[in-house]
Amino acid sequence: MTAESAIEIRSATESDLPGLLRLYCQLAEDSARVSARSGLHAEALPASPEDAVAIFHEAQADPRRELLVAVLNGHLLGTADLVIVPNLTHGGKPWAIVENVAVDASTRRTGIGTRLMLEVERRIKLAGCYKVQLLTRKQRHVAHAFYEALGFEASAEGFRRYFDTPPA
Repeated sequence: MTAESAIEIRSATESDLPGLLRLYCQLAEDSARVSARSGLHAEALPASPEDAVAIFHEAQADPRRELLVAVLNGHLLGTADLVIVPNLTHGGKPWAIVENVAVDASTRRTGIGTRLMLEVERRIKLAGCYKVQLLTRKQRHVAHAFYEALGFEASAEGFRRYFDTPPA
């Protein structure tokens, strides 16, 4: 059995919070590395462990949202947050957005991210979505190559507006 086939993809539980927060810290560090700004900024960091419990329960209460984790030998090594959005266009077919995809830095390029995203895709198709979208910073070239290898296309110009960041 290969490591990739031994990866378990499942919905996150409250006991996964320490591992999730660890992965989100790595995601914030990655964002800081590719950012024009220097250093790690507080707005990129995950919620505090104390706040995370309530936020986790709120997210879990939303039936359209799935916080998935990738686990290998009892270790949480990846995550993706999937939201299915009801839609009045495209014949009423929903669409999906994937956010906060993270794989532990020590296990990247081992198939964990691929298995995680294949499960995301399976769930999206099961929900009857006509599309899935995700955003990643323009400077994250390794992430771009990963998503392109999975069949994603850089087919649109995206825009963001952050409300928790002080103006420059």
